[in-house]
Amino acid sequence: MEKVSENNNLSDDKILKTNAEFEQEKEKKFVNLIIEIIVSITLREYYEKGD
Repeated sequence: MEKVSENNNLSDDKILKTNAEFEQEKEKKFVNLIIEIIVSITLREYYEKGD
């Protein structure tokens, strides 16, 4: 029984770690998207002012 409990704990730890990594990746992609939007808007404003 103890072995099963230990395996479950290891599995739970792996799942938690994977979920944390997935969340970090989503946050990173979101931040990159926000940066892309800001840069795009800024460049568009400079382009329009240049005309």
